Amino acid sequence: MSLAFIFQGGKKVISVTSITLANNTAKTVDITVPTIKRWLLLSAKMTNPDNVTRNAYMFHYKESTKTNFVKTLTTASNLASGAGLQYPNSETGVINKAPFPQVIILDPNETLVFTWDAGGASAGGTDADGLIVEYMEIDV
Repeated sequence: MSLAFIFQGGKKVISVTSITLANNTAKTVDITVPTIKRWLLLSAKMTNPDNVTRNAYMFHYKESTKTNFVKTLTTASNLASGAGLQYPNSETGVINKAPFPQVIILDPNETLVFTWDAGGASAGGTDADGLIVEYMEIDV
């Protein structure tokens, strides 16, 4: 016999993505909500693993083709080496800080876009958890 707990609000997911930044090259990671799911975005954190300062952006689009821009979640100009940017608290250089509770509902095919601008000549770098997105996943 097993005991299963069911949370009617869906299943909590923490998606961890390794990020590798190359010398003077921008990087973009798109995360699209599956067609049979709805997400309640709880937080997102991106880190600059390079040895130079970079600009970082978090965007929300209505669809995976990125035709209809919905909003900017947060941005960081001059994100220092090793520093992080976290949504929704929008503080640069601070990572793993409990964010102010703000939930965004993402419908099927809506897309989150995470971009690190080219930072000039650099050594590049990798962070095993350079992008973390936390959300509640609900079946549509």
